[in-house]
Amino acid sequence: MKIIQASSYFYPHVGGVETHVLELSQSLLDMGHEVLVVCADVPKSRPFQVMNGLSVFRFPALDLPYIPYTYFSRRRLSKFNADVIHSHYPPPFISYQVVQSLPKLPHLLTYHCDLELPDKIASIRIPNMAKRIVQLVNKELYLARILSNVRQIVVTTKSYAESSDVLRDHQYQIIPNGIRLDAFDALSRDVNAEKQAKQILFVGRLSSVKGIEYLIEAAKMVLDQQSDVTFLIVGEGEERERLKTLARGYEAQIRFCGHLPRRALVTLYRTSTLLVLPSFTRLEAFGVVLLEAMASETPVVASRIPGVLDVVGDGGLLVKPRDSLELANAILEILLNPRKARAMGKSGRRLVEYKYDWRIIARKILDVYKDITT
Repeated sequence: MKIIQASSYFYPHVGGVETHVLELSQSLLDMGHEVLVVCADVPKSRPFQVMNGLSVFRFPALDLPYIPYTYFSRRRLSKFNADVIHSHYPPPFISYQVVQSLPKLPHLLTYHCDLELPDKIASIRIPNMAKRIVQLVNKELYLARILSNVRQIVVTTKSYAESSDVLRDHQYQIIPNGIRLDAFDALSRDVNAEKQAKQILFVGRLSSVKGIEYLIEAAKMVLDQQSDVTFLIVGEGEERERLKTLARGYEAQIRFCGHLPRRALVTLYRTSTLLVLPSFTRLEAFGVVLLEAMASETPVVASRIPGVLDVVGDGGLLVKPRDSLELANAILEILLNPRKARAMGKSGRRLVEYKYDWRIIARKILDVYKDITT
């Protein structure tokens, strides 16, 4: 099949949806299909390039926080041809423009999460009225038109779909996110690293919705009892300086590592005692980093929120969102029980092999492509 993957963000931009699109596209390529990726030109790159067999077309865009707005794209898009379009929401603009430009092509949409603006971006607080207006415009002007013009909707978890005000009015299928386990394991085999006794890992964008401030407060509580623990915060984002200020006085134990190359990140997954995902908003609907940690036999501690709570299983612990004390206690529970940590790690690995390998998931998505094209 010839397949268009349409996503506002794509590599080298880093995030969960971008990783999803890249891993799915590579899996489809491995199965012998032709894949074109259309995306916003954020960050700036060449308008067209071939990446590991993927044809990537980038359209001019206004780099608005979280929602890059593509323009001058509908005429170019209308010239594309394929057997199926698979778009990824949010942000809405690429999906909307594909619907408008290629209305006759079968269209599958993966609904990754509800569009929910954060309370603030960096140090700028977003007024509630402004958030309501943006979310209303998105729902009525863009999302309603998108969802009424796609042939199938896919959601990555049951709990998220059932708790979404948008999805309750639509039919959908549940197909989870995944990890290319063969590629991940190939990197892991090249890493000669053992578990560090007291190394805690966070991986993600340094934004207000990720709950990193609660992790920092929890880290201080843990360090009051276990002074030899190290917390590694991997990623970049607009909250970096504010978060570093919150960690002042603990610089030796709470370290900001920035963005790391893939091999270095895999090493940290392998060597860390556990991974923490303290996100608390509906913008976190799955958590691919959970799968990567679990694939490394590293237990996880995550917020008990829709979507994420479906992923963890026996591979870790769930805690109340925005509760630093409960988060600290969960971290200590794993730190002080190595046998339990090993059991969680092995359970997480088995879960990834059974349910979250992209070789399994890509075949399910391909079946949906076939259904909507016949």
